[in-house]
Parts: sequence; C-alpha cells; structure tokens
Amino acid sequence: MRNLSVLLFLFCAVSLLRPLRAQRQPYTPAPALPATGSYADLPRFELGFSTADIRTFCVGQEYCYLPAFSLGAGATLNWNQRLAFDTNLYVTTGSGNGESNIAGGRTEEFLAGVRGEIRARHYGYYLKAQPGFLRWNKVITNVVYSAPDTFTDVYGGRTRFVTDVGGGVEYSPTPRIHLRGEFADLVMGYSSSRWLNNLQPEAGVYVGLGKPLEWEPAVYYPEAAHPFFDATNIVLLTASELGMTADAITTQRGLARGRGEADPIARPLVKFGWGGQISLEGLETAAEIAGMYGLHRTGHHWVERAVPVCLAITHAIFAYQNAKTGYGHKSPGS
Repeated sequence: MRNLSVLLFLFCAVSLLRPLRAQRQPYTPAPALPATGSYADLPRFELGFSTADIRTFCVGQEYCYLPAFSLGAGATLNWNQRLAFDTNLYVTTGSGNGESNIAGGRTEEFLAGVRGEIRARHYGYYLKAQPGFLRWNKVITNVVYSAPDTFTDVYGGRTRFVTDVGGGVEYSPTPRIHLRGEFADLVMGYSSSRWLNNLQPEAGVYVGLGKPLEWEPAVYYPEAAHPFFDATNIVLLTASELGMTADAITTQRGLARGRGEADPIARPLVKFGWGGQISLEGLETAAEIAGMYGLHRTGHHWVERAVPVCLAITHAIFAYQNAKTGYGHKSPGS
C-alpha cells in the first residue's frame, strides 16, 4: 500500500506540474495584466521561520514520551512560478521524559526537496516531497551489567532516513511575504523492509529576497469558464464521497475488531468512533471543494477535475483493502 500511495501522489503531482493553458480567451478582449507589478513579482529566494508537530510513533496515542512541538528555519529557491527547492531544519523545544532503544530525548529533523505549486495573485496550492534525516539525541544504545542484577544504560544518538510528502496552501498578502500551512506524511525508514507513516502538520512565514522573477497571474473570466458545480464536477464529487463513505464504514468495522488505523492524517480522529469519522470526512470534503474552487478560479480545470478522481481512487483502494482483510487498515505496529 505504501508504494501505491506514492504512485497516486506522483500522479497528482504530474497533474499539478503539467503545463496547462489557463483558459480560452473570451470573445471580447479583456484588459491584460502587466508582466510586472505589485503582484506579478516572485522573489528568487525566500528565508523564513517555521514550526512543525513531529509526531513520530505517537499519532493517535493518548500518551507519548517523545517531544513533538518544534521550531525551525526554512529556505527556498524559486526556479519559476511553478517549481521550487525547499529546505527545512526543525528542533523540538523540549526533550522527552522517557527513553527506549527506538527513540528518546530531543528530536532534530532536516529536510530538502522539491515543491510544485499552482499560483494565483494572493494564494497558491502546492505538493512537495522532501527526503531527509531525523535524529533523536538520547536513545538507549547498549546495556552494561556491573552485576547480575545491576545494569547501566548507555545512551547515544540515532538517525533515521525520512521523507516528508504532502501538500498545503500558501497565502501572499504582499509579493515578498508568504504564509504557508500544510499537512504532510512523514514516511520513516524503520528497517530495511518496514516503513512507518506519521502525521506532520507544518506552518511558516517566509520573506522574499533577491531579484524577483516576472510572471503573469491567471485572470478569471467567468464567461469563458465552465460553471463550478457543473454535471462533471457533481459526478466526480459524488464519486469521491462514495469512496470516502466506503472507506469510513470498513475502517470503523476494522477498529471495532481491534485493528489500527495506518493513515496518519485520519488516525487522530477515527479513534473517536463515528463522531470522529464523520468530522474527518466533513473536513476532507470542505478542503476538497475549496481546493477545486481555487484551481477553477486560476483556470487549471484539468487539475480541478483530477482532485476528486485522486481522492475517489485512493479511498476506493483503502475500502477494498479493508473489505478484503475483513479488518481496518493494518496498523504500523502489527
């Protein structure tokens, strides 16, 4: 399932980065935006402050001995208005109050990768993939016995390979100020054949530096675009809702039988039963419609249609997996 999820992510990423014609021009000429202006400049470089909630091993659990809240810095190189290279460094503000031979102490995380974005004047939607490393600085690495019943733990650091895969929204009140919020799946290499999924929300404030790139934001012509709630979008939204519902039913059936939830984004809510499951579906539907409408306004209609298709396929596969096994998603620890 991990490989399938990666393929679906890549499909959506290709959809986002695919060169698209914004809209066909209306029959009456409309005033063109200038090539440069207050909102037509994109800084080449960005530096910023960011924060992340690093929930390794603890998403959906009532108690966790590992710190989660982290502060950090980020840097961006914008190649063009669609593609950028991002780096982030996070350090947790506290140290864990417990240790094990898996994790412990303070958490440090370094990520570097690409971000693909569709931009409008003030906002944008993006997908990203950032490989990197996560390190705990106080892990039990050895046990020394001074007597048969007396021992001392030996501590050291432990580093694991991770990949932060997700998407978010960027809001730009001015050309040089960018606010980002995102949800990502921190995929961690636990062993040579085992990977763990962990929810990692992130947010940041970035300031643009250097000579700006010139680009022309998309102009929305209602008379040249299809109605947002047309027959095609209604059918696609219905299909995605059916996929979510099938996934929800089989997930709750599996949780009632003692299985765990592997989806790191769903895990914190589905543990509360149908109330949490319905809340999750409502939030996902609202985000889906908001994202589709933003893409509709920027003229990226092919990607607008791809969003519910990706969600419908993903949830249908999860529902099939649940029904096939007779349980919920396989938990990371099972």
